[in-house]
Amino acid sequence: MAKIKNKKQTNPILDILTPIGLRFNKNTLHIGESFTKIYGIIKYPNKVKSEWLSKITNIPNTVVTIGINPVDNTNLVNAISRNIVYDRSIAESAKDPLARQRAEKSAEDGEKIIMQIDRENETVALMTICVATMSRDEQDFKRVCRRSESMISVLKCKMRAIPNLQKELFKHIYPTFTNREKIENILQKIVPISTFVGGFPFARSGFNDGAGYYLATDSNGGLVITDIWKRESDRTNSNIVIMGNSGVGKSTVIKHIILSEFMQNTKIVLIDPESEVRHEVV
Repeated sequence: MAKIKNKKQTNPILDILTPIGLRFNKNTLHIGESFTKIYGIIKYPNKVKSEWLSKITNIPNTVVTIGINPVDNTNLVNAISRNIVYDRSIAESAKDPLARQRAEKSAEDGEKIIMQIDRENETVALMTICVATMSRDEQDFKRVCRRSESMISVLKCKMRAIPNLQKELFKHIYPTFTNREKIENILQKIVPISTFVGGFPFARSGFNDGAGYYLATDSNGGLVITDIWKRESDRTNSNIVIMGNSGVGKSTVIKHIILSEFMQNTKIVLIDPESEVRHEVV
């Protein structure tokens, strides 16, 4: 009788808290049996949506740490003002239209931040985010890294693994160590407190567009409700693929979507080799 060998699952938080051993390389490290790479986010988008941090903290096979440190608004306004003057001078002297446009946009964004601080008495802070990717299989680890980099890119953020500082990064994310000044000097970025607070909840279950079709539940029981016509930065078309083993309900889901779209007068073209669907005129 053949035996099925269960693949050992990764528990990223447990591996970090109770590592069997540590080995540090230039851009990666080994925590016990796990391949690990710790990234730092070095760029954030100018505009974010509510709950945006939950999309970072919910990336599979990762551990994410977030540090926030409120700062004096006066120093920030002075720094932004100097950047605005610099960007305006670049825009006036740039011969390249794209460089001119980017400099003008940067100056406009700086002016909006100053107005937000001045009119709304907005508090600002220095934020640091680290993302540790982990897997006990080398090939899967590479996929985890690519997926994490892709998901961060979709959010219009940018992250990178800092060479020769994986040990410092590990100490920075470990609960019993104090924050590493060297890491904070590299990764700390100024953000309005409202941007940080609006990122809650950090963890959530399910996927809900607020409209559309109930398709499934996730492993935690959260609802998966998708609007196939919704457009965002990571959804530029309405193509979907429904996959699963025989008998799990693929045809039922597809028929439900077809019927719902038919009732909304959507133009539908069916390729139906099994002749399961037909249109009867009464």
